[in-house]
Amino acid sequence: MYFWLQRCSICLDQTYNLCLDACRDQFCKDCFSRYIEETVNQSWGLGVTRIKCPVCQETISQSEWSKYVSPDIIEKYNKYNQPYRAFSRYCLTCEHAVSPCQSRSQGQSRESRLREIAEELERFSATTQSPNAKRMIEGTLTSFLASCQRGSTFRIGRVQDLYNQIIPILCKVTSKQPGLYSQASAISKRLVALEVIPEAWKQTQFWHVANFPTETCTQCGDDLCLQCGEYAHLGNSCLENLKLKLKKNDSDTELLSTIQWKLNHTRPCPNCSVMINRDEGCNKVDCLLCGYRFCWKCGSGWSQQTCGFYQCGETNVPAATSTTTTAASSPITTIQPVVVQDKTELGVPDMHAIDARRQINT
Repeated sequence: MYFWLQRCSICLDQTYNLCLDACRDQFCKDCFSRYIEETVNQSWGLGVTRIKCPVCQETISQSEWSKYVSPDIIEKYNKYNQPYRAFSRYCLTCEHAVSPCQSRSQGQSRESRLREIAEELERFSATTQSPNAKRMIEGTLTSFLASCQRGSTFRIGRVQDLYNQIIPILCKVTSKQPGLYSQASAISKRLVALEVIPEAWKQTQFWHVANFPTETCTQCGDDLCLQCGEYAHLGNSCLENLKLKLKKNDSDTELLSTIQWKLNHTRPCPNCSVMINRDEGCNKVDCLLCGYRFCWKCGSGWSQQTCGFYQCGETNVPAATSTTTTAASSPITTIQPVVVQDKTELGVPDMHAIDARRQINT
């Protein structure tokens, strides 16, 4: 027992030569430094990655783990683990970074930002041609002003409530009047900039990317799609745009194979709408940009009750439906719970069979 107590908790081979201050777990320096490097190299998403002990998952302070890695690793961690790091795409023409949303800047008060949003909504209402759309925008403006006057500060979630109250109406109007797209996008950016909570700000900027994917490069003026990084393709989804490119480029075999690979292995994240790819592995996918965990097969949030690592229950077992009648004699269609068969997935040990053999042997 004493021999194993002296071993590194990662490799169990070398004698430990460091002990963490936070939890007192022990490692050899080579294993621990490689663990930190691997964790930092995978932390390029928009969330802040906390370095945790590989044994007890206790958070390790940067002042402690930084002693065992190179300055380049520390610099990389500081670059990609900022609370308000904006989502960016690089322009295909000039390779300039295009960032649609920015966090609230210093020197501008909340009241001035709210006033600018109200003025933008007034201009948007004056520009729209449809009387019905004008009435909707005016009603939205009235509701927005009433919401802003209820208190001096925003509660947690209030900015996101305002966003979900205003932007769906603007999107509905711009779908019929594309000329108002840039105005609606500007209002969306201003609402995102109101958010002060880092995680909420990260989520709200992805809502902007989902609603207004087209952005103009400030360097060269070209329009690009924020979701897939290609040139703007209004009216078509990213996958539809890839299919059109596949039809048009029928002579370049290398380009055709690249587009076909994207069609086979790329799809939008259900949460942030950014196109991500996966060429191998199980159905459980963590989006490195927004952190959303979902099933690659069906796109729903990850749950082992319905989705399996190698067999998706929602796609393999259809849900049974039945129709009932309420007291008002209105039919309501209800979905019965999905019954997933107790069947071992491919590549996963059959624990029922293992337990049965163990009972026989004992």
